[in-house]
Amino acid sequence: MAARIAGLSTEGDLQAAVSDYLNLVVIFRRELGRPGRLDSVVYKDTQIQLADLRALLALTDEEAAAGNANRILLRAATLHADVAMLVVPTLPGRVGCSARGTVLVKDGNSVGRGCVCFHWSIARTLLDSVRPQPGKDAGVRLWYQATITWQLSVGDFANADLHIPHAQFLLPDDAVIRYLHGRYHEAIASPIIQPAALDSGTDTRGARVHFEEAADHYRRALRENPRFVEARVHRGYVLLELSHEDEALSELRRAAAEAQGTQLRYYAELFLGRAEAATGNSAAARGHFERAAGLYPRAQSPRLALALLARDRAERDRARRAMQDVLSAPAADRDGSDPWWDYFAWQNRDEETLRAELYRLVAPEVSR
Repeated sequence: MAARIAGLSTEGDLQAAVSDYLNLVVIFRRELGRPGRLDSVVYKDTQIQLADLRALLALTDEEAAAGNANRILLRAATLHADVAMLVVPTLPGRVGCSARGTVLVKDGNSVGRGCVCFHWSIARTLLDSVRPQPGKDAGVRLWYQATITWQLSVGDFANADLHIPHAQFLLPDDAVIRYLHGRYHEAIASPIIQPAALDSGTDTRGARVHFEEAADHYRRALRENPRFVEARVHRGYVLLELSHEDEALSELRRAAAEAQGTQLRYYAELFLGRAEAATGNSAAARGHFERAAGLYPRAQSPRLALALLARDRAERDRARRAMQDVLSAPAADRDGSDPWWDYFAWQNRDEETLRAELYRLVAPEVSR
């Protein structure tokens, strides 16, 4: 119900409410630390008793003693995130959307106008007031990881374009945020997004610039956490797109050796096969493509890769058999059984898992 009410509120009303709350928190903190403080304060021509102000701010005894509203700020930011994710998409017209224009994309084509949701900026404003520093707060860190993961999983790049740099500013050394920043640039460079971005003029930098940005963010993520295998797999793919085959080969060999989980191992083997083929090691490439095919026997990509590898080696019979395997697969197999189709949206820690972890933190009494 609270999310629905917030979803129907105007941006101006919500900004005013947030401003009042944050101002009252500052006043409450100031009065707590003042020797011989008064029993009441005046705010906007209204006299408020300190005891009433504490209740108005919804602070516990411990929070009131410390002048700490972090719990409420995180809960409020989570409410606005829920509004942006779950409520605004169901509302009519452009309720909840700012005036900023965006492009709605499907399969690389512009198909309409999207929504830059102002609830995200309101949530960021709330978290910027977390004390002593928002970037040192575990709840803020989890909130940004969960919300960015959701934005990327549903392809909400217009909001991620504003959201991720703010998270990066607050959390410059967080490997997950670095990784997600790389995922954003990798997705923008993909054939799913890039043609529409160029045609519409919303982003004219080109795929290579985004791949280079992605590679740098993945490198930084791995510097913070060398065992971040998922970042290593993605960096390997991006390096292949940038024609840095030797560097990609090094990354992907380590990734394939360390990858856990069927889908991540599939990507590592598939990309490593491509890297081995690019450096002329056809036998090794075939082995990796076959391992990828073994992980997902109905997937097209490794079988097509095997066919192309055989064709390049003038092994016509083998190439023909591999292509027949691809073309003879049932339509249902061709549409949904290859993880490659999910590559730009899939993540090991999915958004539902992260959001559940966030809810347990901000509302343990509800999450039990």
